[in-house]
Amino acid sequence: MSRRVVETTVMLAVFGMLVGCSGSDGKKAYTVPAELCGVSVDPDLISPFLPSGKEVGVRGTHPVPGRRLCRVDVDGKWALTANQEWWEENVSIATVASGNPQLGSAEMSDDGTSLYSGTGAVTRIKDCHNPDHSQHVLYTSFGVRASDLADTAAMKKLAAAYTKAVEKSDECS
Repeated sequence: MSRRVVETTVMLAVFGMLVGCSGSDGKKAYTVPAELCGVSVDPDLISPFLPSGKEVGVRGTHPVPGRRLCRVDVDGKWALTANQEWWEENVSIATVASGNPQLGSAEMSDDGTSLYSGTGAVTRIKDCHNPDHSQHVLYTSFGVRASDLADTAAMKKLAAAYTKAVEKSDECS
């Protein structure tokens, strides 16, 4: 065989393997979770931020007393985070948001309690008190890995629903 035929055959074989093994077919073969680490949220609000794939997993961690992290993975890869963090009362929302790279160029809500972008959000819970976190304010935050899933209007709805559910939870008295 000529060298060109061998090169073309190898190239086509590699291309075939890449196409055959690449990602998904654009469908979600999994059930979108209705809970983010114990916080009930409508799956229709979560779905826009999850990529296509076969399996979904949700896991939570509590690395320090004032922080709860919830991570949603699709096919073993990080897709979405939903967090709860207690911050000192004098810390601004801009400072809290600076730890969320998914916010990009965020918009401030009219009441000044939230920052939103298509791939992230930070919200201050106004009336949340917890004796374990006196002189602190609870914030919720979201981060979406895939920038092609950005949707500011959908993020506002998801963040609002999640924050409302946290506000009604045992975390706030």
